[in-house]
Amino acid sequence: MFSAATMQQRAMYPRKIHVEITTRCNLHCRMCVKHAQGSCISEEDIPAATFRRLAPALAHADTLVLNGIGEPLLHPRLDELLRFARKAMKVGGKIGFQSNGLLLDERRAEALIKAGLSTICLSLDRIKKVEDSAGEHQAEAVERAIAALDRARRTLQADLTIGLEMVLHRETIADLPDMVEWAAGQKVDYLMATHLLLYDEISEKLDLFNPNPAEAIQLFQKHEERAASRGINLARHLPGYFRLSRQKEDRQAAEIFAEMQVEARKQDVRLHLQSLVRHRENTALPLGELYKKAEAAAARRGLELFLPALEAQSGRSCIFMNDEATFVAANGDVMPCHFLWHNYTCRVLQEAVAVRKRTFGNIARQCLLQIWQSENYRQFRDEASRSQYAPCWTCSQGPCPTLVNDEDQYANDCFGSRVPCGHCQWNLGGVRCM
Repeated sequence: MFSAATMQQRAMYPRKIHVEITTRCNLHCRMCVKHAQGSCISEEDIPAATFRRLAPALAHADTLVLNGIGEPLLHPRLDELLRFARKAMKVGGKIGFQSNGLLLDERRAEALIKAGLSTICLSLDRIKKVEDSAGEHQAEAVERAIAALDRARRTLQADLTIGLEMVLHRETIADLPDMVEWAAGQKVDYLMATHLLLYDEISEKLDLFNPNPAEAIQLFQKHEERAASRGINLARHLPGYFRLSRQKEDRQAAEIFAEMQVEARKQDVRLHLQSLVRHRENTALPLGELYKKAEAAAARRGLELFLPALEAQSGRSCIFMNDEATFVAANGDVMPCHFLWHNYTCRVLQEAVAVRKRTFGNIARQCLLQIWQSENYRQFRDEASRSQYAPCWTCSQGPCPTLVNDEDQYANDCFGSRVPCGHCQWNLGGVRCM
């Protein structure tokens, strides 16, 4: 455990810095926020002069991640940025990025390692090619990239770790155990899986993650089983409950729903009944069995495996606040997290919600450490860390069409919080990133 003095000292500097060195990409993936409705992300590369202004902050950072929306290998001065960061960071600092691997060969891999790269994570959701996947990640390209990276690290005797990221959804989950076996056979060091970010209705239909916490799911299942023993299908009678139907079967179901709500209030559990019913369908899929097979394969093959939870964690927690992370856009703007990095539209409880980036300064005009230590940014981190914002994903009245972003005035949400985090998927525990 860190002492209070150490924690206070650490908070003076970001420990993890994400820099979106380019927003350009050589693929067109359906599930990318760049192509989502409402997205207006311009294409640009961070100027080397702007990147060099990170030096004072890099001296205190443990980790530097060089990507956001775009493909890092497209930045024309990537090697130069890596060399600069490696010299600016303390000994043992980690530098990495995520890539589709299309532009990697052994010569390029050696150059990146010599420049200071510590880890690289390649994106791939399926081993076999499927229809309508043109312009997306392909196994052949990733396999070539892994081979080139492995040869380069052996040639240079470098301590480079190679990872693979897989997005789990209804069309890919069955391939998870095979992906683990394939990755281990390719000499990959770790596999990181994540659930979908919900940008549109298609991603919503494919999503496997249950945004309800275990206590809410268990409470609903308990009363659902009780109703079934009386011949009542709660899912079928849920519309009648909201319409105050007078039919006998609906009234009987309504009584059980009411008892469920009373018990939930006593336990301080929030119930979004429509969401609980909708996500109950995923229980028919052998998710737990597939996870066990993947974990067994990883243990057998010596592959480090990171799997996301299948349901929301009971207590919300922001990984970006916990990591003391900060995010720099290609234009130099500084944001607090992935969720508020860009303007776009996401889906919450089958409704479209506008997300507006939250900017605290720009490194082209001000030192990152000054921005990090500014009053507004410190207040935001403090409030976001307390996780006392609106529980939008389990709110029976939600989702709200807007949330504390009204014309950039940052009004309070319904819990009185000024951080727009209620709609965020990361704090539920289902989404992972480097």
